[in-house]
Amino acid sequence: EIMSVRYFFWGFSFIFMVSFILSFYMYWMGRPTQQVVYRRSEGNKIELTWQEAELLFIEFVSKKTYNCTAVEAVGSTSKSSYGEGIHLTCMDKTYQPKSQCIVYSFGIANIWNFEESLAGRGCQVFAFDPSMNTESHKRMENLWFYNIGLGRVDSDNFTPRVDQYVKESKLFTWKVRTMKSIMEMLGHTNKMIDVLKMDIEGYEFDVISSMIDDGTIKQMRQYVGEWHIFGDQKYDYPTKYSIAKQLWSYGFKTFNAGVHPRCDKYCFQIDLGFVNTKLGK
Repeated sequence: EIMSVRYFFWGFSFIFMVSFILSFYMYWMGRPTQQVVYRRSEGNKIELTWQEAELLFIEFVSKKTYNCTAVEAVGSTSKSSYGEGIHLTCMDKTYQPKSQCIVYSFGIANIWNFEESLAGRGCQVFAFDPSMNTESHKRMENLWFYNIGLGRVDSDNFTPRVDQYVKESKLFTWKVRTMKSIMEMLGHTNKMIDVLKMDIEGYEFDVISSMIDDGTIKQMRQYVGEWHIFGDQKYDYPTKYSIAKQLWSYGFKTFNAGVHPRCDKYCFQIDLGFVNTKLGK
């Protein structure tokens, strides 16, 4: 009788293990892949949970495609070389910001490390952030601040979405301008922007799409900042894939890609750096 119980237990354990292995194999072979997302994106449809879509999107954008031999953490201090106000910037000869270079920085949040560092090197730095409720002014030599946001259309009454950065109790309208309008305002219509920094909390996809449409994307030598995908519905991901692929097609290659230090299980944002490999083409 004892042997019968043992045989029953062994048999049950064996069947359980085989079932588990088969289930895992079926899951692994049928798991979503990057190629599946590409195919679905062509039809403007993704049949994934937001976590799966997010992880696949991060996998797609976080692959380095350009080897920058001299990367500098611009804005770093003796206490930290990574975090808010610090952006890895390519210092290869073709992309290194030189004296009298032009820098556009969108999204400041009262953290000036990056902007002040480049202004101190002789660059002309133009900073923008309508969320600070601060009047336009000259902050220091070579550094100007504008109470204007970057958008896909010109508007004097843009209403930002309510999220962790903009609370409903403090909601107000912003003045926003397209990249083309800002360049016209500053007299840079025919200029090359040596460094573009964007940390605009999810609006970067609309802006990039607008810059592709009006051609100003070609006037950016390098682009650093963050991409945010928090709160997105799964049907938003095909659009983001499409915009990212268009950016690649314009010659922008990734020299830096890193998960933001705040991330835990799922990452809502990623730190990125691009260089324009089609300069003058």
